[in-house]
Amino acid sequence: MIVLKDMLRVKIAVTIGPSSSDLEKIKEFIKLGVFAFRINFSHGDAEEWKKYVDLVKDASTSLDSHVALIGDLPGPSIRIGEIPGKIVLNRDEEAKIIYAEKVGDVEDRIIPMPLSLFFKNVKVGDVLIMDDGKIQMMVRDVGDREIVVKALTNAEISSRKAVVIKGRDIGLPTFSKRDIEALRFSVKNDFDYIGLSYVRNIGDVELLKSTLASIGGREIGVISKIETVQAINNLSDISESSDALLVARGDLGMHFGLEQVPRLQEQITEIALAKGKPIIVATQLLASMMENTVPTRSEIVDILTAVKDGVDMLMLTGETAVGKHPIEAVEWLKRVIETYEPIIKPRRIKLPSNVDIRDRFAEGITMLAESLGASIIIYTKSGRGALRISRNRPNVKVYVASGYEKTLRKISILWGVITVKVDSEDYLEGLEEAFNKLKDRGELKIGDVVVLTYGLKDEPLHLVKIIQVK
Repeated sequence: MIVLKDMLRVKIAVTIGPSSSDLEKIKEFIKLGVFAFRINFSHGDAEEWKKYVDLVKDASTSLDSHVALIGDLPGPSIRIGEIPGKIVLNRDEEAKIIYAEKVGDVEDRIIPMPLSLFFKNVKVGDVLIMDDGKIQMMVRDVGDREIVVKALTNAEISSRKAVVIKGRDIGLPTFSKRDIEALRFSVKNDFDYIGLSYVRNIGDVELLKSTLASIGGREIGVISKIETVQAINNLSDISESSDALLVARGDLGMHFGLEQVPRLQEQITEIALAKGKPIIVATQLLASMMENTVPTRSEIVDILTAVKDGVDMLMLTGETAVGKHPIEAVEWLKRVIETYEPIIKPRRIKLPSNVDIRDRFAEGITMLAESLGASIIIYTKSGRGALRISRNRPNVKVYVASGYEKTLRKISILWGVITVKVDSEDYLEGLEEAFNKLKDRGELKIGDVVVLTYGLKDEPLHLVKIIQVK
C-alpha cells in the first residue's frame, strides 16, 4: 500500500502508450503518486486499449490503490490517414494531400486524408497546423480530391496526426464511428471519465452524457477538453455541465497564437475554480523529456505556475506514452510539486453569496478543521461531498472514505484528497471504520484532532464530530 503521508495535493496523471505498456512501469507510476491513467482512443484499437486497461487494473489492485481510468475520445477532429513511417519535409518544400485512407510510400510526399469534408472546406492561403503547432503548411492549390501544400516549417509527418485549419471550424459532427466504438469500450471496461475532445458548446457535453446514459455509462464523468475558439467563447456554460475541465494546451496553441496560451490557461483555471470543477492541465509539461533525462528550466517554472494557480491535476501525455524516459518524467514532475507545495499557500476562491448550502457547509468544515489544526474525514457515497471540501483547498489532510470503489477512483483526481476504502455503506459506520483504519495504519496518532463529517445525499442533514485521538 502507498504511504499516505507521501501523497501530493496536486495529483499526477499519465498517458499510457508503447513507452509505458508493461506492468512494472505502471506499478512504478502508482508508487510515485500517479492517480489517473489516460488512454488515447485516437490511436490503437480495442485490443490494445484492453491491454492497457488490464495493466492499470492489475497494478492498482496489487498495490491496493484507487486510480482513475480516463478515456480520451478523438472527437470532431481532422486526422490524416495511415503512413508507413514518416514523411519528411524541409521548409518551403511542397507535398500533396489526397483523399485516401492510407499511402504506400513516403518518398512521394503524399499525405492521405480520409475526410471528404476537408477538401470541400479548405481554401488557398489556409494554414494547416499539426503536432501541437510544430508543423505548419500553407495551402497553395485546391482540387476536389487533392490539394498542394508548402511547408512553412521543417516537418516529420506520421500516421493519424490531427490537423487544424487555423482560425476555422468546418462543422464536423460531435461523434464519429470511432468515438462510439470507444464509448462502448469505456462502458464495458468500467472507465471513470471520458475526455471530450474539441468540445464546442454545452450541447456537445449534454450529447455525450445522454449517449453514455443510453449505453449504461451514466456514472462515467465528463472531462471537457478546452482547446478551440468556440470552447473559449462558451466556457462558462461548458464548465457548468461538465464534471471537470482540461486545459489542452497543444490544440489551444494551434487555434490561438502561442503567446495566448498562458492567458487562456489562467482564464480556464479561474472559471473551473469559481464553479467548483476539477481542473487539469496537460500537454508539453515536460516535452524535452521525450528525449532527455532532465527537464529544462522553463518547464520547471511552467509546472510551478500551474501549482500556484491551484490546479487539481497535471497530466503527462507524450512524455509517458511515447517518450524515452517515462519514469524519469514522472519523477521530475513529482519532485517539482513536492518541492513547492509546502511553501505555497493553497489557493481558495471566495464562494458567491448565493451558493448552495452544502457548499457553505463544506467551507465551514474547512475553516473549523484549519482552526483546530485537525484532519478531515468525510464519508461519501457519490463523491460530491469530497468535491465540495476539495474546492476549498483545505490546508489540512482530507481523508475521504467510501464503500464504493468507483466513487473512490473518481475522486482520486481531486486536489488534496486521500481515499480510504471501507466496507460499510452506512454513513456513521463508514466514518467510524475509516477513523479506526487510519489510526491502525498510523496515519492518526495519539493527540491528533480529527473532524468527521458527512452530508446525506437527499436530505438537508449534515453531521460534524470532533474527536481527539486517544
